[in-house]
Amino acid sequence: MGLDDPFPIEKCSGRVRGAVLAEFKGRCPTIREVASISDAQWLTVPNIGPTTLEEIRRFIGEVPSEPRLQNLPTMDDGELLSRLNRLQRELNMIASAIRARISSASYRKFRDKEQ
Repeated sequence: MGLDDPFPIEKCSGRVRGAVLAEFKGRCPTIREVASISDAQWLTVPNIGPTTLEEIRRFIGEVPSEPRLQNLPTMDDGELLSRLNRLQRELNMIASAIRARISSASYRKFRDKEQ
């Protein structure tokens, strides 16, 4: 399977199939398109949680990594800085999601104690 082949939607569970089709407005995307969406972005898609994300990544993991990722040492400073900024934004999104879950769980415990 190559990166420009269709994502194997027919092999996915119904939940993953529905989420991927919804994200791509009803069309079957290529493996590259699905792989280009970060984990943090996928986790903001309705019906995508850690388990469904793992299923998506399992199908993408069967594809050899992109050549550009193997050439990271040859990237110029601007490309590296851009990549760093994108990764930092993604990390911040993940940290915010974790904080929100912790805060929500703490609020529920507090609310349950009051009742």
